[in-house]
Amino acid sequence: MGQMARFQETLRKLAMIDESFIEDEAGLGLGLAGTSALDPRTATLLQVAASVAAGSSAVCLEWTAGRALAAGATEDEIADVLLAIAPVAGLGRVVCAAPDVATALGYDIAAALEESDDH
Repeated sequence: MGQMARFQETLRKLAMIDESFIEDEAGLGLGLAGTSALDPRTATLLQVAASVAAGSSAVCLEWTAGRALAAGATEDEIADVLLAIAPVAGLGRVVCAAPDVATALGYDIAAALEESDDH
């Protein structure tokens, strides 16, 4: 039972992107590089772009968008990142990521699409 509880805890902390757990257990620092010439807002916007381009999971997209907001990025800037990378990352990646990024921004895109169908 002890082993099962450990793997469950590990999977739960990975699924929720527990930054301190990931740093301690996997040796993977998720913070911004201390010597970066980029300001935190720009760096986190680039992380959103890279997450979308890589086809990251919903939780990763929501996490990176949340970090960008916390670093001072606006919702418009985050949406514009998706437009900016579409020619390089591909429209398919951007379209797939849009609902998850919207969720991170507090926008229920599914409900908005349903409302537009009603009119």
